[in-house]
Amino acid sequence: MALYRSFFTVGLLTILSRIVGFLREILTASLLGAGATSDALKIAMKLPSLFRRIFAEGAFNASFVPMFAALFSKPENRQEALTFAEQILSWLTLFLCILIIIVEIFLPSIFKILAPGFDPERLSLTIKFTRITFPFILFISLTAFYSGILNSLDRFFLVASSPVIGNIFILIFVTFATKVLSGEPGIDFSIAVFGCGVVQLLWVLIPSIYSGYGINLKFPTISPRVKVFFRKVGPGALGAGVVQINILIDMIIGSRLPAGYISYLDYAERLNQLPLSVIGTAISTVLLPLMSRHVAAGKAEESLATQRDSIEFAMLLTLPSMCGLIVWAVPIVGMVFQHGKFTLIDTQATAAALIAFAIGLPAYILIKIFSTTFFSNQDTKTPVIVAVCSVVLNLLLNLLLVDRYMHVGLAMATATSAWLNALVLAYLLHKRKQFVISNELKIFCARLLLSIMIALPFIYGIKFWLHPVILYNVWWKAIFILLASVGGVSVFATSAWITGALNLGRFKSNMRLK
Repeated sequence: MALYRSFFTVGLLTILSRIVGFLREILTASLLGAGATSDALKIAMKLPSLFRRIFAEGAFNASFVPMFAALFSKPENRQEALTFAEQILSWLTLFLCILIIIVEIFLPSIFKILAPGFDPERLSLTIKFTRITFPFILFISLTAFYSGILNSLDRFFLVASSPVIGNIFILIFVTFATKVLSGEPGIDFSIAVFGCGVVQLLWVLIPSIYSGYGINLKFPTISPRVKVFFRKVGPGALGAGVVQINILIDMIIGSRLPAGYISYLDYAERLNQLPLSVIGTAISTVLLPLMSRHVAAGKAEESLATQRDSIEFAMLLTLPSMCGLIVWAVPIVGMVFQHGKFTLIDTQATAAALIAFAIGLPAYILIKIFSTTFFSNQDTKTPVIVAVCSVVLNLLLNLLLVDRYMHVGLAMATATSAWLNALVLAYLLHKRKQFVISNELKIFCARLLLSIMIALPFIYGIKFWLHPVILYNVWWKAIFILLASVGGVSVFATSAWITGALNLGRFKSNMRLK
């Protein structure tokens, strides 16, 4: 398959999803600003998403996809692979239904733990919104299940376009509902999140059925492969979801901050998620089934080459993105969110958190690549040890930094712990000879850093020149930030081509079908 072509297919659709997602966030900021209601809604949306990323997209993909892909890659084992998938689907559905019932019953007690600093108003709103949003986890987890199957078949388009459809549904529903129905934006957004899960499930389920892979629900049974899956899924949940666990810790400690600060963190995280989701989602979606097939076939050299190409591709996009977010934090936040009830003070507070988050951006991507290497070798235990160390460090740094730096300290702790996670994973893979720091990789990194050093003066210069314009007029701000972004990317791409960090011949080779 064409590695870069698959990255770009998933990446471009993820960009489209994030653009629509930003329209959703702009609508949220305009209707709610940053206060008690927005804090409550952010947590009501974050809780099911956190469970989804840990147990569905994280643990499920890490444990199920390599096993399913290894079976399905051999024609004689395909029926066995589908039977295995039916068993896992049945257990996943049962587990999620039980989880939803328990959470719905004990929500007040759960939020006394997760949001101990909330006043009665924020606590009441959070419980009300979460009762509506939490069943979202069932639909989006089943979406992840069918997405894992489609990805194993290299059918990335349907999977990557699913979030686009979901975000479009939220936009249309909330815009309609705030004018016609309840008039309570918090309730409208909560209902829209629930509906988004249903829409995304249908988007991947219907094509799966028509393609002959509509896996049926059956009474859950235990088979040898299901036992292996369960042994892997627990460690995978922690190993793949460490960033989400860190964010949960941020939420618990952040609940003690004044109203609005959780919203600042969430808005900043959304902006940081744009390059993280586009690059990270594209890489993890394509890399896991591909490397799993290499490992199953005993092609160690091809696995290492695919890993190296992924790292180079990721860093070529991630490091310039990090620099851009740090330099342009205030104008970007102002352009995206400073409308309606979202003020200049909110913009400055959100931008400060964005800068701290952005410092960890390369680490977040490397964690995805290195974790995928462990998962493709069907090792979900080793990342757990690293994840636990990272979570402990994040907690300690949160407690040390929150009093002095407020919400920015929480973001700094998350970025720092992510770098520890990435470096330790790299070291352990290097010891196993599953990650090689080759001369080729060293030369690429040196050329990439030189390219960034060449581009940075231009980025700072254009910001200084446009500073008066981007502060006062929203339309001129948007136009000039867009032009500056295009100019910055062009300068970086040119310098990367001159230094050799961007190898066009190799790039074209990875774009061709193989």
